[in-house]
Amino acid sequence: MNRRSAVAGLFYPSTREEIEAQLNTFEIEPMQRSRYMGAVVPHAGYRYSGSVAASVYAKMEPTETIILIGPNHGLGNQSLEPAISIYSTGAWDTPIGPCEIDELLASSLLDASSLVQPADWAHENEHSLEVQIPFLQLIRPGLKIVPIIIGRMPDSDINKLATDICGALADFGKTLTFVASTDFSHYVSQEKAKILDFMTMKKIIEMDSSGLIDVVRKNNINMCGVQATAVVMDICKARGATSAELVSYQTSGDTTGDLESVVGYGGLLIN
Repeated sequence: MNRRSAVAGLFYPSTREEIEAQLNTFEIEPMQRSRYMGAVVPHAGYRYSGSVAASVYAKMEPTETIILIGPNHGLGNQSLEPAISIYSTGAWDTPIGPCEIDELLASSLLDASSLVQPADWAHENEHSLEVQIPFLQLIRPGLKIVPIIIGRMPDSDINKLATDICGALADFGKTLTFVASTDFSHYVSQEKAKILDFMTMKKIIEMDSSGLIDVVRKNNINMCGVQATAVVMDICKARGATSAELVSYQTSGDTTGDLESVVGYGGLLIN
């Protein structure tokens, strides 16, 4: 059975026509798409972070299969366990249409890693990956996904998970794109958010995943997808990526006008 759309009509519009109309309001300049190995994109409602995500996706030429990795926020009746949950069969429904799971790759990941557990139910109410899919479907109709969310995972497992995923891909024979879904600092002033977020984004640009974790932990930064981002960085680095570039940065305050308590949204590309 397909996963239903959990946040259509809430985080983003409930019809294809409305999604396309909202994306057009972001006025992203058309540009030549290039093949990037990885991306870091936000996952708030399109009203708040959609223009940052759209700026990233406007530069990307997605591959046939995308591995999406994001946080499990544990909302509603969700559990944060298992620590790493994969949705391994079927498809995800969005207003654009069904987006199929790459079941062969999902099965390979399950075989390769004791950390990854099949837990379709853990994804039922999680928005961090769902909000990415309409962007990708509009760019490349028919693409497939492998969705992975991270709940409570020790930092020591970040590189192991990345190594396991790379091992599963060794004989897969496809070029893949890896997308990390994260928002940056939460509920601090606009001024402080910019200081904290540019500290973390500097580590992403330097491809320093351990430095990213260190900065977030030492400065008590509430970056919900920090582990997902570090995993994607480690995967890309192991597969030959050497750098990342900042594409766009905003905060919720840029939309709401409330500069006292904002959430930061950064969009980056890895190659």
